[in-house]
Amino acid sequence: MKTLFLRLGRYSQLRPYGWGAIIFALMLVSACAGPSRQAPPEPMVSQVQTEAKQSKLQEQLLTQLGRVTLMNYRDYEVGPEDLLVISFHGQDDLTGEVRVNGQGKITMALVGEVQVAGLSPREIETRLFNLYKEGKLFTNPQIKVLVKEYRHQRVVVSGAIAKPGAYEIIGPRTLLEVIGQAGGLNDKASDVIHVIRAQSAPERAKALKVAAAQSFSPGAETIVIDLRRLLMAGDMALNLPIKNGDVIHAPFVQNAYVLGAVKKPGNVPVKEKLTVAQAIALAGGLDLILASNNVTVVRFDDNGQRIDLKYNLNRMINEGEAEAFVKQNDIIYVAESGIRRLFYDFRNLFPGQFATIPVTY
Repeated sequence: MKTLFLRLGRYSQLRPYGWGAIIFALMLVSACAGPSRQAPPEPMVSQVQTEAKQSKLQEQLLTQLGRVTLMNYRDYEVGPEDLLVISFHGQDDLTGEVRVNGQGKITMALVGEVQVAGLSPREIETRLFNLYKEGKLFTNPQIKVLVKEYRHQRVVVSGAIAKPGAYEIIGPRTLLEVIGQAGGLNDKASDVIHVIRAQSAPERAKALKVAAAQSFSPGAETIVIDLRRLLMAGDMALNLPIKNGDVIHAPFVQNAYVLGAVKKPGNVPVKEKLTVAQAIALAGGLDLILASNNVTVVRFDDNGQRIDLKYNLNRMINEGEAEAFVKQNDIIYVAESGIRRLFYDFRNLFPGQFATIPVTY
């Protein structure tokens, strides 16, 4: 049977209505008593797990930055103002340094201007090999291309970043390196990064895109990088080489709203696979005086139609009922218990008779 802790004091000092109030409360409790149930525990474990997930991406980002080495210069895309060293085996008169001009070209002996902007050193070697061989200048030219000086490249880092802004980078850099240079993600970052750049060749765009959002401007493509795959699963194929003119955008996480019998009603960030129990934990947990097990998630579909989803926290947490996941802009309402509200109001009505009214199941 539910219990009430009473502060009786001395019998002689009870107010005239004191015993009546006590007897009424005891009768009410007896009448309402039913099968014993375990109180829905405040989901502190879920709260700890959820808070840990919020900082996990940032921790993994810092860890990965400690492991990342400079991108292989052989994969670097040459551009204007880069200084190249081009070596011809056995042809010292053709070996030397050449700077890429503003049109992305270099001038080579015997073949004239060669377009090299956007090519890697390997690809430049192949292009020069074909030019000299097809021109019947050499039977099997052995050519080596190195980048001696890298141009300054300008990229923009925006959104949920510690230090957003425009950055000058020199030489080959990867996505993680540039994010690290900008101070990393802040605590409002979502789980993806958008890399917005000038449209590349269709086959390369298809290979790079993980999930493409609509381009922000004509002639641009948006590559969406899943940070969980990159940082948590260690999929380094997503650690893209950054190009001059790239915009790296970290979207802000979207919110859901937790209302009703919780300690801190308000908005909570929806990150990763956030469950209803975890969302309640982020709102401070259940109000143990007033909360019931009944939760309603109010959601609107693509047509603006309201959908009310009903859940029972006790069955979800203690009895293995399937977890419910939260979506952006959900409204999570924790209903009050009618019995608890009655006891609460009764205690406030007779403050001299009851010290506390802990309701147990």
